[in-house]
Amino acid sequence: MVAHESVPVVIVGAGPIGLCASILLSQRGIRHVVFERHPGTSIHPKACGINQRTTEIFRAMGIYEEVRRVAAPDDIKGRTGWFTSLGGQGNGIDGREVWSRDAWGGGIYSTEYETYSPARYEILPQIRLEPILVRRAMELAATPDTLRFGAEVLGLDDRGDAGVVVKVSEQGEEREVLARYVIAADGGRSITDKLGVAWLGERDIMDMVSVHFRASIRQHHPDNRNFITWFIHPERGGSTRTGYLYQIGPWPLDSPEAQGNEEWVFACAPTASDPEKFDNEAMIARLRDTLKIPDLQVEVISLSHWHVHAISAERYRSGRVFLVGDAAHRIPPWGALGMNSGIQDVQNLVWKIQFALRGDANGSPNKYDKLLDSYDIERRPIGRRVGLSSLHNLRSHGLIMDAALGVSPTNTAETNLAAIQAFWDESHPEHKAKLEAVHKASQTLDLEFKAPGAELGWFYPSADTHQEGKASRHQGQLDEDGELRMDVFSPSTIPGHNLPHVWISKHGQTIALRDLLLLDKLLLIGNGPAWSQLEDETVHVELVAPGQWIDESGRWQEYLDGYDAVLVRPDGIVAWRGRWHDSTIEECRTAACHCLGL
Repeated sequence: MVAHESVPVVIVGAGPIGLCASILLSQRGIRHVVFERHPGTSIHPKACGINQRTTEIFRAMGIYEEVRRVAAPDDIKGRTGWFTSLGGQGNGIDGREVWSRDAWGGGIYSTEYETYSPARYEILPQIRLEPILVRRAMELAATPDTLRFGAEVLGLDDRGDAGVVVKVSEQGEEREVLARYVIAADGGRSITDKLGVAWLGERDIMDMVSVHFRASIRQHHPDNRNFITWFIHPERGGSTRTGYLYQIGPWPLDSPEAQGNEEWVFACAPTASDPEKFDNEAMIARLRDTLKIPDLQVEVISLSHWHVHAISAERYRSGRVFLVGDAAHRIPPWGALGMNSGIQDVQNLVWKIQFALRGDANGSPNKYDKLLDSYDIERRPIGRRVGLSSLHNLRSHGLIMDAALGVSPTNTAETNLAAIQAFWDESHPEHKAKLEAVHKASQTLDLEFKAPGAELGWFYPSADTHQEGKASRHQGQLDEDGELRMDVFSPSTIPGHNLPHVWISKHGQTIALRDLLLLDKLLLIGNGPAWSQLEDETVHVELVAPGQWIDESGRWQEYLDGYDAVLVRPDGIVAWRGRWHDSTIEECRTAACHCLGL
C-alpha cells in the first residue's frame, strides 16, 4: 500500500492533550494531521482542574481569556468541604458539615498564588474545554482537514530515517500516511501497547463510577462555595466509598445557558450493597441516598465506570514516536495532575520537534536526536512522581480524614455512627481529640488541595549540568531526602527550573516576563547592553535594565541570585545563568548548544 500523503507530524488522539499539541505545532507553522477515532469531543466531563502551569500555556496559545470567561467563578472554585449529606434527619448527623477549607489558590491563598504566575488556577470540565481547543486548533490549522474525527489509527510502522507509516481507517477506507514524527495522545488506548512499551506501577487500584447529571442541588447545599463536596456515611464506611459531588456549570451562573440548568458530577467507589454495574435508575437511587434528598429530580446525561491506575510507561520515546498524556502516564484524579501533566508534556516536546524538523530541512536528520531524547529524560520522572502523589491523595481520604473521625469500612454502621456523633458532642470524652485530628487531617490533605510545589515547583534536574542547585536543595524545593516538596513553591533561576514570574514594563506597556519567550529561539534575559552581543540565529536577547524593561517590584533581581543573565528555552525552562566576563560569550553559546543537544 502506498502512502496517500506525507506530513511532518501525525497526532493520534484529539483529546485536550492532542489538541494542545496541534495548536502548539500550528503556532510554529508545522504542518500536521490529528486522527481521532471518535466522531467528536468528549461526552463525559472528565478532568476539571487546570493549574497555573497549564493556564500559562493557554495564555501562550491565545485561549486563556476565553477559558476564564466560562470557567468556575471565584466564589465557587476555591473551596472544598466534607459533609455527612445535604439533607435527611433520620440519625441526628444528616446534613452536617464536618470540615471545610480553602483550596486551589482560592480564598486565603489567592494573594500567594498571584505571585506565582500571570495566570490563575481555573476549573472547567473537559466537555467545555475541548470545544475551545478545537476552535483554536481549526483557526490556526494550515488546512481544513488538519483535524480528522472518525479516523482510527490501526497501527504504526517506524522505518527510522524514512519516517513512520501510520495506518488509518477513515470513512470506511484504510489508508497510510507517512510522518516524520508521531505524537501518541490516544489516552493509553492502544499505541503504547502496540509499541511494546511496558507499563510500570499499580493497576486496578479501585473501581469507580461517575455520573454527569442535571439537578437543582444548589438550593439544598448549605455552602455553595464548595466546588467539591465529600460525603461520609457511617453505613458506607468512609468518604471515597460514600462519594463526592462537584458542580460543573454552565458558567457564568447568570448566563442564559445556566438558567434552570445546573450540571453536576457525582462519583463513588461501589460497595457490596451497590449493583455490580450501575444503570441510570440505580445511579439515581444511589445519588439520592447519598445526598439524603429522596425526591430529587435527576436527569442523567452520561454514566461512566472506570478503574483507578497509577502507572507510567517505561519510556516515553520509541524511535520517532512520542508518548504524551495518558499514553505515557495514567494518574488517579485526586489532585488534578493528569491532564495538566499531559499538556505540560507536549509543551516540553513540541519545540524540540520543531528544532528536529529544522535539522531535517537542513540535511541533518539526526542532528537534534539528543534533544529529542531529553523529552523522555525530563518528563518520565514527572509522570511517575505525579502518579505516586495522586495515589497518596486518594488513600489519604481514608487513611487520614476518615481515620480522624474514627470511620472505617471494617467497622459496623453503628460503630461508625457513634464515632461521627462524638465529633459534634462537646460532652463526649473524644470530642476535642477528634476536632484536632480532623483539623490536622485537613492540613495533611494540603498535598491535594494546596500543593504549589506539585503544580508549579517541578523542575528538570538533568538540565542543572553544573549542579548549581545542590547546595541549596534547589532553593528548598527539595526536602532533606531529595524529594520534591509539594507544599511550597520556591521560584528560582537555577537551570532546570521554570522562569519565575514578574511583571515588567516599558513605554507604558506591562507584560509578564515569560511573555518575552519565543516559539523558535532561546531567550537571553540580561541586565545590560553588553548581553546584546549574544544575539544570533538561535538566541534572542531582551534586557531588564534601565531604559529597557523595568521590574519595579525588584523581585527579578532577587531571583537572579547574584547572576547577570539567564538563558531560557522556548518552554520557559532556564537553561543557563551567568555573569559577564571575558569568556561569557563562548560560555553562553556552549550552554545554548548543550541546551539543544548539540
